[in-house]
Amino acid sequence: MNKKWILYVGGFEMPDGNAAAQRVIGNAKAFRNLGYETFFIGLSRDKDSCNKITSYENFKYINFQYPESLKDWLSYLTSIEIYRPYLGQKPDFIIAYNFPSIALSKLQKWCKKNSISIYADCTEWYEPKGNILFRLIKGFDTWYRMEKVHLKMDGLIAISDYLYNYYSPMKENVVNIPPLVDLSMCKWELDDKQDLVEDNIVNIIYAGSPGGGNKDRLDLILEALSMVIDEKVFNFRFNVIGITREQYLNIFENPIPENLKNNIIFKGRLSHLNTLKEIKNSHFYLFIRENNLTNRAGFPTKFSESISCGTPVITNSTSNINEYIINGANGFIIENLVLNQLKEVLKNAILLPKTQIKQMKNYCYQSHQFDYRKFLLKFKDLIFKAEKI
Repeated sequence: MNKKWILYVGGFEMPDGNAAAQRVIGNAKAFRNLGYETFFIGLSRDKDSCNKITSYENFKYINFQYPESLKDWLSYLTSIEIYRPYLGQKPDFIIAYNFPSIALSKLQKWCKKNSISIYADCTEWYEPKGNILFRLIKGFDTWYRMEKVHLKMDGLIAISDYLYNYYSPMKENVVNIPPLVDLSMCKWELDDKQDLVEDNIVNIIYAGSPGGGNKDRLDLILEALSMVIDEKVFNFRFNVIGITREQYLNIFENPIPENLKNNIIFKGRLSHLNTLKEIKNSHFYLFIRENNLTNRAGFPTKFSESISCGTPVITNSTSNINEYIINGANGFIIENLVLNQLKEVLKNAILLPKTQIKQMKNYCYQSHQFDYRKFLLKFKDLIFKAEKI
């Protein structure tokens, strides 16, 4: 381990098992640029990959096993004992990603006792759902973390304007960092032979998990696309990655519209690399979200990844996406989640000349909007204040 290093802990599945892993890797690239190495401790359901130190992009990490039993969950939520061997190596500072509130409180107290700065990487503010016991436990955990423990942190990395605006009046050291990428990596490069202009079909893609319909409204998308077909616009294909047709039918009450069945393909779960390839080969990325607390506080990783792949985004106004979308340049924003508006935006996008769509794709790719290098000054400010504490 280098002289200066960060311990990054949380529920991310290294190396690229979920959006959280993409988030923390992007942040760690910025810290490395500023002279700090990062060691990650995450969680994984793959038991064979757990409890051993591995390397990814020259970062070392270890995944602990995802809690299964009630005893495991209680330990995860309330204890930091499993982290003791790494805490003993005295990191320069610790970043806790959406960490359980009681465990985070204990970690904060340990850091204070040992004169080590601790930061929260805050990317969510969930509204508890499910049975009453789960709502009580999750509701308390969220309230205690967001309203109490975060205020004791030495600083916060907020993923959205909503979280930044909430915490910055109460804390001095808060930075606003969306999901970032490293555009120097091969996985973001476009194929020189890629040319979608001659293709008569407009490929629209959704990739992710709709979260039981509480996060992404795939049902509204399908209804709007069905309305587009009713208006005699047929030249599109909607590729759904992340769930199967059967999973969609289990999540949403409404069946797949009959007139849409020849225009939609469910591809199930793909690897991150294969998902990025599918996004690159699409004309538009499409997702729709309810304007609730969870979505206002978060920021969709799928948005930053799509723009970085050179694919314009069609979505509605949630979080602070409005700051990044320029209508007709890198996507289209739907200001109000009204079905008829969604239908009109989709139809107009599908009917755009292919040369214009290609210009939009080039604009996205060349913008480098979410490359971590654009945010180095914010990270530098965070570190400077940490070193002054």
